[in-house]
Amino acid sequence: MTLPTLACIWGELTNPYLFSMYRKTEFRERVEKICNDNWQTYLGTSEEYFWFNADDVIKAAQHKSDGLMVSYVKNLQKYLKCVDVEQSKQYEWNYPSKEEIATQQRDLQAIRTYALGNTKTKLRSQHALLYMRCNMMLGRHQENINYWEQTASQFIETVYKDMMQNIYAGALYKTGQDEKAGELFAEMGDYQSLMTQFYRKRSFQAIRQHYQKNPNSKVLPFLLQDFVNNCQEVIDANGGDWFDGKLFVRRINEQEATQMRQFCETVVREGKTETPIMWKSAKAWLEYLYGHQKQAATDILEASKLDGTDRMKDCARVLMLFITAKQAPDSEAFDDYLADELSWLKEMEQKEEDGYFYRAKTRISHQALMKHYQNNTDKLIAMMDVTNNYHYGEYIDTMRVGQLEKYFAYTNTPAKSNLDKYLKANLKKDEKAMTDLIGTKYLRLCQWDKAIKWLEYVPASFYNEAGYRMYVLLRKVSVEPWITRQWIKDADVDRAETYNWTVSENPKLLFAKEMQMMEGTMNVLSGKALCQRCYNLATYYAQANFTGDCWWLMRNGKSVSDTLRVNEVDLRAKTKELLQKASQTTDLALKEKALFALSYGELYNENQRWFTREWNNETYEYDRKTSSNSQQYRAFAALANFEKQNTTHTSQYVSRCDEYIQFRKQFH
Repeated sequence: MTLPTLACIWGELTNPYLFSMYRKTEFRERVEKICNDNWQTYLGTSEEYFWFNADDVIKAAQHKSDGLMVSYVKNLQKYLKCVDVEQSKQYEWNYPSKEEIATQQRDLQAIRTYALGNTKTKLRSQHALLYMRCNMMLGRHQENINYWEQTASQFIETVYKDMMQNIYAGALYKTGQDEKAGELFAEMGDYQSLMTQFYRKRSFQAIRQHYQKNPNSKVLPFLLQDFVNNCQEVIDANGGDWFDGKLFVRRINEQEATQMRQFCETVVREGKTETPIMWKSAKAWLEYLYGHQKQAATDILEASKLDGTDRMKDCARVLMLFITAKQAPDSEAFDDYLADELSWLKEMEQKEEDGYFYRAKTRISHQALMKHYQNNTDKLIAMMDVTNNYHYGEYIDTMRVGQLEKYFAYTNTPAKSNLDKYLKANLKKDEKAMTDLIGTKYLRLCQWDKAIKWLEYVPASFYNEAGYRMYVLLRKVSVEPWITRQWIKDADVDRAETYNWTVSENPKLLFAKEMQMMEGTMNVLSGKALCQRCYNLATYYAQANFTGDCWWLMRNGKSVSDTLRVNEVDLRAKTKELLQKASQTTDLALKEKALFALSYGELYNENQRWFTREWNNETYEYDRKTSSNSQQYRAFAALANFEKQNTTHTSQYVSRCDEYIQFRKQFH
């Protein structure tokens, strides 16, 4: 069993494309899914079928005494091996030999003859597709054109016919009939083939020429969308450190974008297009991207009244929401408008196939709504929650605890406005988790009485569902981390799982009460007892710190990149302060422990350590250089001087400490 930790998390993109003129259901993915479903049905299995396995199908066909299927699959398998040979030509290190290529060509001819001879059987469409595939591999594109136009186009509608039409479109492209091929690829949603065909024809000039030939070409939505999204890539790259959102980005300059904006207006005025909303929306979005926000708001409003497909109308509505949210003043009117639009977005998101509305919501949330509501914390947090904003968890984790308490109260009061009603109805509310977080925030501030007040409402069962449950069960805050590290072994985990160990008491509440008691009674202690209490408290603080073994008292996850956060007390500083007090004791054993603890590496930042590491280009290793003015160096020096004066009393945990041994080698 692997223990849960806070793993490395790659940031999600917050700048997805808003300009989307068609549903992105890629042809290849669609037909592959249907074919896999067909094989699943033939095999009679309830398990989802992900890839074609010829041996499984042949075995099933033999069981059914389906000789035709057996011969078809064997030839299909042979064809796929020919495809493998063709694909290996892309790599110099794996280029096929002359003999392999000759065998491939013979096999393709044989499969082609076989397939054509079986186009009048019950597997007519499958064999016809295999025949056209072989022609495609053999470069017989005109034969595929003829076969489709004269024969295959009359077949019943199946996924195999769709694939044959796709091969036909490819044959048209290969024989110079680009316009007809492009229209077919666009109809089928084969955007990979469209990109191949129009890769070098995506400029303003190329799009204008294409429009002039056919103002209602089905390729135009693809070309215009690609152009606008390429513009977004340039703007996003200039405005922040974004990853490209698509392959084959074309870096468009502002002059060309301006030409496109002007041309879009011309297209709308001419009235030749059946989808003026597409062109007007493109103009509005380009205006917004290049800093003409007011004109963008005017144009997107006009665009929303024009004709176009349902997707184009939806896109215009999304663009209007984004542009409006970026400019509208904070008002009840905007809140009402936003409530309606968020409700609509949610409805569309539940229906969608390609994730457009989810991505649109992501950009609107991160780049428009967060700024709009930055002065209204309650609405901002609720908005981040209901829109699945990626910063929500970090935001509530690092905000001031008083603000979070106020927000928690907000979520439990009746809604007053339409926006409040929408937000409160869609909150992913977990009162136990929120109560735990507020209590944890007070732990981070070392305000034990307030922490107790909140944590008393969190049952122990809550921590049995936490990802860090095993750490709670197997680690103790009272163990001195500079002497004993509480490594968790697989055997410990197995034993806990076998005997179904559970958290029986709220561990954070117990910690808060114990800290409250230990600190609250310090004023009645003196001498050795006071020093011992300081040492014990230092142990608790060190363990509860994000570098300690009991990090789960202050965090939900463990990360090597974690640091001291805003709105929390520096527990390492408190640990060192208490250890300094403990080291003033006259008890030699306790003094040694306190001095040793003060040299513990986890109490120091990298620039406070007793040595630095510099790369040596000659030895290809790190050189260790002493930093005699650092905090940890002074702590080790105090320990070393103490041990010099008490040579007969050095404890094993000191004498066997590897880092102390290294320090002593250079200390004089």
